[in-house]
Amino acid sequence: MSISWPSLSDNEIEDKASKFREQALQALGLEAAVEVPVEQIAEIYLEYTLEFAETVDNYPTDVIGGIDFNSRVIIINESVESHIGRYSFTIAHEIAHHVLHRDIYLNAQTDDSIMCRGGTSRPIEEVQADRFAEALLMPRAVVEDSFKNVMSGKLFKVSNRHVIAANVVRDSGLGNVSVSAMSMRLNHLGLMPSGRKTPYFRAILAPFRAIHRKFIKR
Repeated sequence: MSISWPSLSDNEIEDKASKFREQALQALGLEAAVEVPVEQIAEIYLEYTLEFAETVDNYPTDVIGGIDFNSRVIIINESVESHIGRYSFTIAHEIAHHVLHRDIYLNAQTDDSIMCRGGTSRPIEEVQADRFAEALLMPRAVVEDSFKNVMSGKLFKVSNRHVIAANVVRDSGLGNVSVSAMSMRLNHLGLMPSGRKTPYFRAILAPFRAIHRKFIKR
């Protein structure tokens, strides 16, 4: 059955993730938490059970996670259990399906209450869940502040995306996210340096360009 998923902008997803995180942490009495405790949010706040499986019956073998809305179970492929970053992101991704898609999925009266997908294609609901998971695990303000700390005085010394992301993970204290996830988060926030300068880099390069133009005119 084809489901018509909502069209959500990145800003809308960011806002939903931020509000959800605030509500969940407040309910758990963890307002000051640095690492976002997605396990506690899933198990205590949302009352889901986490289950590990080698494969998910009747679904592609490359499935990393799934969520059973009726049974309130989040299924996690056991291969990611020892990788804290992938483990946390998988839980955050399934939480995203609960927040963004649960009611729509159940109202569609599908034959299965488990929302689960494998393969390399990324349909709209999976992209939305990924973006929500990013925003949930890596709060925008925390990431932006740490990025500035990492890049301060190092404009011409640090350019490797992997190194930048690893340094931001370390500076932010967000130890339950992977470097690859942080790299993607920085990219989506327009912070990660690339061939085309990001707004952040354009701003800090402006004074150098002004000086350069001044000398050229002489």
